[in-house]
Amino acid sequence: MNVISNTIKGLHPAYFAMVMSTGIVSVASKLLGFTDIAYALFYINIIAYAILLPILVLRMIFYWDCLCKDLHNPKLSFVFFTIVAGTNILGAQFVSIVNQPEIAKIFWYFGLLLWVVITFSTVTILFITNTEEINKVMHGGWLIATVGTQSVAVLGSMLAPKFSCDSFVLFTSFAFWMIGAFLYVVLITLLFFRLVFYKLPPEALIPPYWINMGAVAITTLAGSTLCLSIPKIGGAFTDLTGFTKGFTLFFWSFGTWWIPLLIILGIWKYIHHKTQFTYSPLYWGMVFPLGMYTACTFKLSQALQLPFIMNIPRYFIYLAFAGWTFIFVSMLISMFKTATAKEAPAK
Repeated sequence: MNVISNTIKGLHPAYFAMVMSTGIVSVASKLLGFTDIAYALFYINIIAYAILLPILVLRMIFYWDCLCKDLHNPKLSFVFFTIVAGTNILGAQFVSIVNQPEIAKIFWYFGLLLWVVITFSTVTILFITNTEEINKVMHGGWLIATVGTQSVAVLGSMLAPKFSCDSFVLFTSFAFWMIGAFLYVVLITLLFFRLVFYKLPPEALIPPYWINMGAVAITTLAGSTLCLSIPKIGGAFTDLTGFTKGFTLFFWSFGTWWIPLLIILGIWKYIHHKTQFTYSPLYWGMVFPLGMYTACTFKLSQALQLPFIMNIPRYFIYLAFAGWTFIFVSMLISMFKTATAKEAPAK
């Protein structure tokens, strides 16, 4: 019983990053023809979400003080946006994997509700209560706010043609895409300032800063999906096609620029400084960008009608598979060690 209560009490909000990471790797797998893997990850994701969401609700009921403490912690507060992203990306799986848009609509409405609650609670608390300096609290994980916002745009733009009020849904998706893009530009500017002018210890560098690329990749996916949905709805949105394509390519280019830099920083941490790998739910934040970059590049190729770009996701998907497998196995080993360590004193 203590194990269950401790699990509920100590639930890290970053565990929903497993849902969003597994979901996008599944979607990317389906796009590239790995249907069996896509279905397997889809069912794993349903199980993970069905476990994590009730635990979160129980934590709200029985350990509200712990939840509030996390919300008031500027290092953790924006991590709650993984719940929004996980919800919407699971909804995207229901569209792209099993073609169940009616179920996906439920996830979109729920994701919208979560976004409103989490956005205005975390940002308000941060504005009112934070007294820490930028170098002490800010990290790449703050860009999860962009990921959560763009996930609403991604699922909304996928579903817009399925709604009777398709223009309103597509308009809402455009609005969320632009909000997410604004958040990315603001936050990445502050992160550059933090990285350049304040010394960063190696252990703090990876994985949160991989979200730098993941956030811009999902912005690309949202823009590409909007471009592909515009011809299905038409109307005034047709005038936004050129604008959307241009900014989508802009964000994709910046995301591509991040990849070699993140690899260099990873080498600096794990090889030069010989930092030991220890599993944390935050490491799912490294898997997400790999799957998202694969999916967004595939969709960008379709949106811009540039088939040669398709060569990138055909190979990048294997990095996503390797990353997901490594972190999933590491998670299972960590959970097993934790369980056996708790059982040992009782013997």
